[in-house]
This record gives sequence, structure tokens and C-alpha cells, in this order.
Amino acid sequence: MQLAELLIGPAERADVIVDFSTLAPGAEIILQNLGPDEPFGGGAPGVDFPAANPDTTGQVMRLWVVPPTAADPTTAPSQLTLPPITPLGPEDRTRQVSLNEELSTLGDVPTAILLGTVDGAGSPVPQRWGDAISENPALDSTEVWEILNFTVDAHPIHIHEVQFEVVSRQPFGGAARPPESWETGFKDTVIAYPNEITRVKALFDLPGLFVWHCHILEHEDNEMMRPYFIGPNPPAS
Repeated sequence: MQLAELLIGPAERADVIVDFSTLAPGAEIILQNLGPDEPFGGGAPGVDFPAANPDTTGQVMRLWVVPPTAADPTTAPSQLTLPPITPLGPEDRTRQVSLNEELSTLGDVPTAILLGTVDGAGSPVPQRWGDAISENPALDSTEVWEILNFTVDAHPIHIHEVQFEVVSRQPFGGAARPPESWETGFKDTVIAYPNEITRVKALFDLPGLFVWHCHILEHEDNEMMRPYFIGPNPPAS
């Protein structure tokens, strides 16, 4: 798949091949960050938000093309093939979890960002790090996690110790849409957009105590991290 842009959040990774063969020696390329200089809520740069400052935060890396020093031994990108992906089987359970903001009593300012669950009415139940474990998949079970984002920002959600499939995204009250074209492989971090349900499917085949969290450091350090346990007999909080 050929892309001009690639959307990735903190902790997401992508294997990218850059073809410099059509550029003359001396050409200069700047890898740009087109994300906003503010919390990201989705959308396109220049349309839904101003892109990062092109003179500072918009610059990631500068590359110069130099003359070859030997024959190129690499395989042309058009001739590369990837191994087939074996999808996970049907899920044993669907679990709903939530992303939440705790606002200050002095104004519309968040004082903490929290993970949590969802009650029977579809309302969020925020939880803190020290609350009892609520996510306890059975060993070797396959689960779909529906991540309901009740905040105003997008969050890169990372589930430790599993590789998951992105199943779909769905606005609250809207229709589901398929994963992005670059999300067809297994992942361990996914961008969850505001006011949407992000669905991922994982096989929980490693027993023990792990965590899931937002990979924005200021968020994970301010309550947006929760323990979860794979297997029987989860420890007390």
C-alpha cells in the first residue's frame, strides 16, 4: 500500500519503506508532523485543525539524498510480499470499557483522565488505579473490547501483553466503519476518537497481571492506567 501520509499516535509503530530512487543526489526531504499543536480530536490537518508549526514542532527529520557508493542490493517495494495474516476466531466475550475526564469544581478544566467500565444504561463508570480489577479475561479466551471514549480528545490506548485486531469504530448513535487501511495487521496500540466506540479483538494467552493505559504520558501518569489480570484468581487491589 502506498501512502502520502500515515496517522500514528504515541507508541504506535509502523514499518515504512521510503523509495528515494527517483530523487537526484542533493535532494532534501523533510519528514513533517502534520498533527496539531493542541490535543488531537481527529480530522484532517488544515481542515479540522491547524497543522503543527512548520518551523518548529512540524519538523521531525531532515534527509539528504547522496550519490550511490555501490549497487543497490535491496528488493524493489513492488516485488515485496508479506506473510498472510491469520485472523482471530470468534470472540468468547464482548467487554465494554470507558475513557473519562474528571472536571474541576472551579470550571470546565479536567483534573484527571480515567479509565473505567460502562454500566447497564451505557453510562461511564470511572475508576482509579487502586480500584478493584474489573477486566479479568479467562486464559486463552478471545475478547472484543469496546472502548467508549467519553472525553473530548483522542487517546492512543495500549493493552499490554496482547496483539489485537482493530475491528471497527462507531460514533455514538451512528454506524460502524471499518479500520483504517493501515490497521489491517495486528497492533498493541489504537487511537480511540472522542464520542466513538473503538472495537478491538485480542487473544489473552499469557496468564498474569498486566496493565492497559493511554500512551500520552501526562494522561497515564494522571490516573489513565488500570491493571487487568488474565486467568483465575485476580489479586485484590
